[in-house]
Amino acid sequence: MQGTMRKLGLLTVATGVAAWAQSAPGGTPDFFEVKVRPVLANNCFGCHTNTAMGGLRLDSAEALQKGGKRGPAVVAGDPEKSLLIQAIRHTTADMKMPMGSKLKEGEIQDLTEWVKAGAPWPKSATMVTAKGSEGK
Repeated sequence: MQGTMRKLGLLTVATGVAAWAQSAPGGTPDFFEVKVRPVLANNCFGCHTNTAMGGLRLDSAEALQKGGKRGPAVVAGDPEKSLLIQAIRHTTADMKMPMGSKLKEGEIQDLTEWVKAGAPWPKSATMVTAKGSEGK
Protein backbone atom coordinates (compact mmCIF):
# COMPACT_ATOMS: atom_id res chain seq x y z
CA MET A 1 0.00 0.00 0.00
CA GLN A 2 2.77 2.43 0.96
CA GLY A 3 4.66 1.67 -2.29
CA THR A 4 1.53 2.29 -4.31
CA MET A 5 0.91 5.62 -2.60
CA ARG A 6 4.51 6.67 -3.24
CA LYS A 7 4.22 5.79 -6.95
CA LEU A 8 0.95 7.68 -7.14
CA GLY A 9 2.57 10.71 -5.50
CA LEU A 10 5.51 10.63 -7.92
CA LEU A 11 3.14 10.28 -10.85
CA THR A 12 1.15 13.28 -9.65
CA VAL A 13 4.30 15.39 -9.32
CA ALA A 14 5.57 14.31 -12.76
CA THR A 15 2.20 15.08 -14.33
CA GLY A 16 2.16 18.51 -12.70
CA VAL A 17 5.67 19.32 -13.95
CA ALA A 18 4.78 18.20 -17.47
CA ALA A 19 1.59 20.28 -17.44
CA TRP A 20 3.49 23.34 -16.23
CA ALA A 21 6.13 22.89 -18.94
CA GLN A 22 3.39 22.66 -21.59
CA SER A 23 2.08 26.08 -20.53
CA ALA A 24 5.45 27.71 -19.73
CA PRO A 25 6.10 31.18 -21.20
CA GLY A 26 7.98 31.27 -24.54
CA GLY A 27 11.19 32.61 -23.05
CA THR A 28 11.75 29.86 -20.50
CA PRO A 29 14.11 26.88 -20.81
CA ASP A 30 11.16 24.54 -20.19
CA PHE A 31 9.25 26.00 -23.14
CA PHE A 32 12.30 25.51 -25.33
CA GLU A 33 12.81 21.90 -24.24
CA VAL A 34 9.13 20.89 -24.43
CA LYS A 35 7.91 22.93 -27.39
CA VAL A 36 10.81 24.20 -29.53
CA ARG A 37 13.59 21.61 -29.47
CA PRO A 38 11.27 18.70 -30.45
CA VAL A 39 9.96 20.62 -33.48
CA LEU A 40 13.49 21.52 -34.59
CA ALA A 41 14.77 17.99 -33.98
CA ASN A 42 11.90 16.28 -35.77
CA ASN A 43 11.54 18.66 -38.71
CA CYS A 44 14.71 20.69 -39.22
CA PHE A 45 17.81 18.96 -37.92
CA GLY A 46 17.82 16.37 -40.73
CA CYS A 47 18.86 19.09 -43.20
CA HIS A 48 20.13 21.90 -40.98
CA THR A 49 22.75 20.37 -38.70
CA ASN A 50 25.80 18.56 -40.07
CA THR A 51 24.71 18.91 -43.70
CA ALA A 52 23.87 22.64 -43.28
CA MET A 53 21.67 22.90 -46.37
CA GLY A 54 21.59 26.45 -47.67
CA GLY A 55 24.51 27.17 -45.36
CA LEU A 56 22.08 27.05 -42.42
CA ARG A 57 22.43 25.19 -39.16
CA LEU A 58 19.65 25.29 -36.58
CA ASP A 59 21.30 23.45 -33.71
CA SER A 60 22.59 26.34 -31.60
CA ALA A 61 21.84 29.95 -30.76
CA GLU A 62 25.00 31.02 -32.57
CA ALA A 63 23.95 29.15 -35.72
CA LEU A 64 20.51 30.80 -35.67
CA GLN A 65 22.07 34.26 -35.42
CA LYS A 66 24.65 33.53 -38.12
CA GLY A 67 22.01 32.08 -40.41
CA GLY A 68 22.61 30.81 -43.90
CA LYS A 69 22.92 32.16 -47.43
CA ARG A 70 19.86 34.41 -46.94
CA GLY A 71 21.00 35.87 -43.62
CA PRO A 72 20.17 35.30 -39.96
CA ALA A 73 17.45 32.70 -39.40
CA VAL A 74 16.05 34.55 -36.40
CA VAL A 75 15.67 38.18 -35.48
CA ALA A 76 15.24 37.81 -31.72
CA GLY A 77 12.03 39.46 -30.60
CA ASP A 78 10.70 39.97 -34.14
CA PRO A 79 9.05 36.92 -35.71
CA GLU A 80 7.86 38.92 -38.72
CA LYS A 81 11.47 39.66 -39.74
CA SER A 82 12.73 36.15 -38.92
CA LEU A 83 13.44 33.98 -41.95
CA LEU A 84 12.74 30.86 -39.89
CA ILE A 85 9.20 32.01 -39.19
CA GLN A 86 8.64 33.10 -42.79
CA ALA A 87 9.80 29.66 -43.98
CA ILE A 88 7.60 27.64 -41.63
CA ARG A 89 4.57 29.83 -42.42
CA HIS A 90 5.18 29.22 -46.15
CA THR A 91 4.84 32.96 -46.83
CA THR A 92 7.00 32.92 -49.97
CA ALA A 93 7.01 30.41 -52.81
CA ASP A 94 10.79 29.89 -52.73
CA MET A 95 11.14 29.32 -48.99
CA LYS A 96 8.76 26.70 -47.60
CA MET A 97 10.08 24.57 -44.78
CA PRO A 98 10.15 21.83 -43.84
CA MET A 99 10.52 20.40 -47.33
CA GLY A 100 7.51 18.48 -48.51
CA SER A 101 5.15 19.46 -45.71
CA LYS A 102 4.04 22.20 -43.37
CA LEU A 103 4.27 22.23 -39.60
CA LYS A 104 1.10 22.00 -37.55
CA GLU A 105 -0.40 25.38 -36.63
CA GLY A 106 0.40 24.79 -32.95
CA GLU A 107 4.06 24.19 -33.80
CA ILE A 108 4.19 27.37 -35.88
CA GLN A 109 2.62 29.30 -33.00
CA ASP A 110 5.13 27.84 -30.52
CA LEU A 111 8.14 28.75 -32.67
CA THR A 112 6.69 32.21 -33.25
CA GLU A 113 6.16 32.71 -29.51
CA TRP A 114 9.71 31.55 -28.84
CA VAL A 115 11.18 34.02 -31.37
CA LYS A 116 8.98 36.80 -29.99
CA ALA A 117 10.38 36.03 -26.52
CA GLY A 118 13.91 36.54 -27.86
CA ALA A 119 14.61 32.98 -29.09
CA PRO A 120 16.51 32.00 -25.94
CA TRP A 121 18.61 28.87 -26.21
CA PRO A 122 19.26 27.38 -22.77
CA LYS A 123 22.95 27.41 -21.86
CA SER A 124 22.66 23.85 -20.59
CA ALA A 125 21.22 22.65 -23.89
CA THR A 126 23.65 20.49 -25.75
CA MET A 127 23.58 20.09 -29.48
CA VAL A 128 21.37 17.22 -30.58
CA THR A 129 21.49 15.96 -34.13
CA ALA A 130 18.74 14.19 -35.98
CA LYS A 131 18.83 10.43 -36.29
CA GLY A 132 21.11 9.43 -39.11
CA SER A 133 22.64 12.87 -39.63
CA GLU A 134 25.87 12.04 -37.84
CA GLY A 135 28.80 11.82 -40.19
CA LYS A 136 27.00 13.02 -43.30
